[in-house]
Amino acid sequence: MKVLVTGATGYIGSHVCNLLKQKGHYVEGWDINFHGECNDVSFIDSFEKIDVTNIMYSTHWLEFDAVVHLAGRSVVPQSLKEPTEYYRVNAMGTDHLLTKVKTPNFIFASTSSAFEMASPYARSKVAAEDIIKEKANGHTIFRFYNVSGTNGSFRQLGVPTHLIRVAAMAAHGQLPDIKIFGTDYPTRDGTCIRDYIHISDLSSSIVKAVETGPTNTPYECLGSAQGYSVLDVLDSMERVTGVKLKKVLQDRRAGDATSCIVDNLSELCELTKTLDDMCLDQYNLDSKALATTT
Repeated sequence: MKVLVTGATGYIGSHVCNLLKQKGHYVEGWDINFHGECNDVSFIDSFEKIDVTNIMYSTHWLEFDAVVHLAGRSVVPQSLKEPTEYYRVNAMGTDHLLTKVKTPNFIFASTSSAFEMASPYARSKVAAEDIIKEKANGHTIFRFYNVSGTNGSFRQLGVPTHLIRVAAMAAHGQLPDIKIFGTDYPTRDGTCIRDYIHISDLSSSIVKAVETGPTNTPYECLGSAQGYSVLDVLDSMERVTGVKLKKVLQDRRAGDATSCIVDNLSELCELTKTLDDMCLDQYNLDSKALATTT
């Protein structure tokens, strides 16, 4: 199959492209960066430096058997400062892409934040979902929960956006401590609960959507369908690394939900990784990153 992946050199994109290539598909990758989260792009058959908000041309085809649209902006605090930019890239970029490429199978990376729509980032993703439902010939919309780990080939850059990566950084001594915001939530240990999914399981779900065709459902959820508390994650990181983390208890943080767990896991998702796997892989991933910078 001929598959276009936008955001191809990003954290998720590089894993998805690599798996597609392993399974014999022809992969066209688009990104605004040549080297993003990956050390090389040998797993991409053809790479174009293209901004989805301004697609002028492609030196290859504009018709694909499937499109996996991963490109976009995803930092919640930044979206609060630059809401217009998030709508331009995430919503209008998606609209522009749909006018420039033809495919019977448009696969989109949305977010679990879409359930609450508490930020311009989340609302821009919902706007993109609505555009896809109106304009795509066939679609699968994935709402991702917290994605972690690696298959060992790629690095992860940028500001950490979830606890597993923060914990891995602390285990490496890159952070002096771990701040726990609130211990009085109505949960089993008083801390917030979140859902996580390993990047390998998430990538496999996306590739399955490429191969099986569009679901045309409102959305498909990708997570573990079991919540882990803040203390669960920190205990796991300590267990797999043997490093004792310094924990600092603080008051609740404004805007944090008590619990966010998948309650309708997509049938496309087959889970193979545990929380310990995610923590260990994240720790080893950061170990490699540190080794290349020292």
